[in-house]
Amino acid sequence: MRKFILAVTLLTFTGAPAGAETITDPDAIAARLKFWATDPGDPVYYGEVRTVNAATKRIGGHYQCLALAFIKYEGGVFHYAHKMWSKSPDGSCHYDDVTKVKVGNHGACVKDSEAGFGNATGTARMTKANIDFANSRFRTVDTKRKRVGETAACIPPNGATAGLYSISIVDGRLRVITTRPLDYEVSIEVQDGKNPPTARVF
Repeated sequence: MRKFILAVTLLTFTGAPAGAETITDPDAIAARLKFWATDPGDPVYYGEVRTVNAATKRIGGHYQCLALAFIKYEGGVFHYAHKMWSKSPDGSCHYDDVTKVKVGNHGACVKDSEAGFGNATGTARMTKANIDFANSRFRTVDTKRKRVGETAACIPPNGATAGLYSISIVDGRLRVITTRPLDYEVSIEVQDGKNPPTARVF
């Protein structure tokens, strides 16, 4: 009975089968990722944003499609850029074609080549040619302060953030759950931003 209860608990809070590989240490998570500041290419991770039950933290259904690029990792803080957009009528995220739909960009302080005059409507792909990562202030996942979002350097004096409930790699997926609450979830199989996947990533 005790084993059964433990298995149900793991399924409820992680959304993964009991026994799946789970990594929660930020340094260990960072060691599994590629960052624009140190990688010569355009590594991007693809997945989706999902709803989360505020009371139970159980991961729910689809909210938005997601492309995520990590810029750097310093002192327990992940710096990142992302784009979100809605599924097409056929039910696909179409990671390889974001030029036909409006795509939310990464925040007020990220210089996007197609940012829609600052109105977060850019349709450009997640590449270094489209995102001025050398002169932008990116959002962060601050694992020490438990905050996710715009930094104070971007929006003074306190930034514009949500709380961080958890960050983990679970059975091949990176999951960042915020207190908004939402689950930002991507496959840890990195892709080339210039050539996004044409099929579902999970």
